Amino acid sequence: LKFSVLSSGSKGNCLYVETENVCALIDAGLSQRELTSRLKTIGRSPEDLSAVFLTHEHSDHIRGAGPFSRRYKVPLYSTAGTRYAAEEVVGNVTDWHRIGQNQKMIIGDIEIESYPTPHDAAESVAYVIHNNGRKIGHATDLGSVTPEVIENLTGSDVLLVEANHDEDLLDAGPYPWPVKRRIKSDRGHLSNRSCAKLLSTLNHEKLQKVALMHISETNNHPDIALLSARQGLKNDSAEIFLARQDRPTELVVIQ
Repeated sequence: LKFSVLSSGSKGNCLYVETENVCALIDAGLSQRELTSRLKTIGRSPEDLSAVFLTHEHSDHIRGAGPFSRRYKVPLYSTAGTRYAAEEVVGNVTDWHRIGQNQKMIIGDIEIESYPTPHDAAESVAYVIHNNGRKIGHATDLGSVTPEVIENLTGSDVLLVEANHDEDLLDAGPYPWPVKRRIKSDRGHLSNRSCAKLLSTLNHEKLQKVALMHISETNNHPDIALLSARQGLKNDSAEIFLARQDRPTELVVIQ
């Protein structure tokens, strides 16, 4: 099981996952051209993809989904709510599959399970990926940590978790108050503090890596996010790193 965060942030989100015989994307929030370029950066090709799974309809998650699916004949998977809300942007895609908010899908040797997230979107989900006894837990674009989030992420070998903002930087920052209120709400985005609390709950001895996702360029700082996550995790054996907006992470192998 391998993965690379191709992009993470308000300008576009995309996660690449591969097994021995399946390659898939979670979200396609960059342009089709940029998605192709970033796949090539990690030595992969769009023609290899088996599926694109969408989390919700916000443009930084679906921008390239339609053009990418049409050009490379890659099927899309999303909830009915996401499809209804995203169709105008995504356009005509003939191979678009409906999934539930709690559904397991098996494609080749990979099992992907959706679970609901509290976010200001029509029917948003995140995903858990299983292969050969390994587990990736994905949790971005959620304003609060629900028991369902914890249940789905427990026991992950790798956690891809949102650390969107520092609460003090957000309060003092330039965003209008209605935007700040949305970000801070239970259906907004996770703060560093909430991320750290979640990591402390999920920490276990076999946890290998933690990627901090969707970090705000305006309302956060990489050093603050990393320090907060390390304090929450209290696990020196797990590597913590930042997923970036401007370039993909390396292709990470889960041992």
